[in-house]
Amino acid sequence: MSLQLGHVKGISIRLHFTLIITFFLIVWTLSTYFMPDYVKGLTSIDYWLISSVATGLLFFSILLHELSHSMVAKRYGIPVKSITLFIFGGVSDIAKEPEDFHQEFKMSIAGPLASFGIAAVLALLLWLVHFDAGGPLYLEAKGILFYGAIANAALGAFNLIPAFPLDGGRVLRAALVRWKKDYHEATKIATTIGIMISYVFMGFGLVYLLGGDFVGGIWIVLIGWFLHAGAQSYMSQFELTNALKGLFAGNVMNTGIISVKEDASLDYVLKNFFATSMKSELPVIDGEGQLIGMITLRAILDVPENHRASTRVKNIMFSPSYLAIVSPETDLEKALLVMVQKRVGKIFVCAKDKKLLGVISKTDIIELAGERQRYLETLKKTSPSIN
Repeated sequence: MSLQLGHVKGISIRLHFTLIITFFLIVWTLSTYFMPDYVKGLTSIDYWLISSVATGLLFFSILLHELSHSMVAKRYGIPVKSITLFIFGGVSDIAKEPEDFHQEFKMSIAGPLASFGIAAVLALLLWLVHFDAGGPLYLEAKGILFYGAIANAALGAFNLIPAFPLDGGRVLRAALVRWKKDYHEATKIATTIGIMISYVFMGFGLVYLLGGDFVGGIWIVLIGWFLHAGAQSYMSQFELTNALKGLFAGNVMNTGIISVKEDASLDYVLKNFFATSMKSELPVIDGEGQLIGMITLRAILDVPENHRASTRVKNIMFSPSYLAIVSPETDLEKALLVMVQKRVGKIFVCAKDKKLLGVISKTDIIELAGERQRYLETLKKTSPSIN
């Protein structure tokens, strides 16, 4: 769940709902611990106000951090769909991974450099503010600028930790690719190091918790968990897409299609198609075999039983805009990406005239990837020279 704020250079800027939780947590931490220690003599309301401004400045800085990655990616012709700010910072939805280590290094290092640059600008402004000590809003500006400078320096340094999927992990992979000349092996090493570092964070977090620092301990444990989950998730996705390379939708689609006509009644479809095939969803075609939608078992069951005989499939089917539709020539890796973006469990393969040719399920892809991965691993064990 995320809210779209707008677009920058064609990139959608979105806020994840977890950002609300993070915002109030940071504001509470700053107003309770940080600001009263650094800026003396303000009221509780003042501390909450300047903490809110400082937190907003931090999130804006994170957005600039992510935009720097995206701008470098776009310079190399790599599409960037969106940037989403969430509980642990931000993430850029970059269409593909750069396999050229020079490009990956420049894309990865751009974020930390942007954070360090912002920290330097805020530190300079803080230095200038000191010349107006005692002026209106001096203490407020001092607290906001100091926190902004420290937070951005910490953000840049944290992202340089060589733990995938942080920027430092990607910089590490770029170096490993240059050294080993093997993108797959470099990714495995980088993600393994990332998982090891995540355990270190969670261990330190537990030590802090046992030592009585509940807030600090929880944050460090959460960061460790985030790193661990990110590295594991990335590696699983990487192994899947790597196993699907060289395959096309037309090569693996299931041509034994069970489809229904748009004018069929729900009662008829339920008894003669869903009950016999035990499928949860079926494609809908017209008289010429063109894909015009999809109907689900849940949608039929939501219609009162006494209305199913008079209700037609076309009245409750999902339109093609909700479906993952590709051509037979589409790379299976790209087809999988379309399915993920549409948040559906099937890929429909259609000809140029929209005629339905075949179907690929999520289960088909996972099983195929598993078989190919086992084949490649067996081949590599028996023939070590093969990468």
